[in-house]
Amino acid sequence: MQYHLNEGSFTLPDGGWLDNSMNVLRDDASGITLVISRGPVPEGSDFEQEFYRQWDDMRPQMTRLQQSDFTRVTVGAQQQIRAVQVSSHFERNGQTLHQHQLAVQATEKNSLMVLTFSALRPFTDEDNQRWASLKQSLDLTRHGQEV
Repeated sequence: MQYHLNEGSFTLPDGGWLDNSMNVLRDDASGITLVISRGPVPEGSDFEQEFYRQWDDMRPQMTRLQQSDFTRVTVGAQQQIRAVQVSSHFERNGQTLHQHQLAVQATEKNSLMVLTFSALRPFTDEDNQRWASLKQSLDLTRHGQEV
């Protein structure tokens, strides 16, 4: 399996490799952080069910949680990528966190990818426009496609 990252690529030895990686990108000027996490979807589930399950696991760690409904959307330049999004704000470890999340099925059938756009302050109109632009620009690499 050829594994690609921004800095390069490498070949993994044969085996049952799963991508459980996480990328954290931060814009110091705006205070926005974008976290991209990946993980397997258990047998008998799908990316939506796994996203809901992860939320159920995290709820006890959040106080004063306020969240939108989970909404099915399509994203990408051609609006061809099925996704689920939710917005929330809550307290965790004494800090109020505001976040938008988007869950998609990554290119491998049983893999969930979650994009979390967050700030330690309420989002501005400009932040929300950046989030919309990010979702519009999403382009998933198809399995076997070179990066």
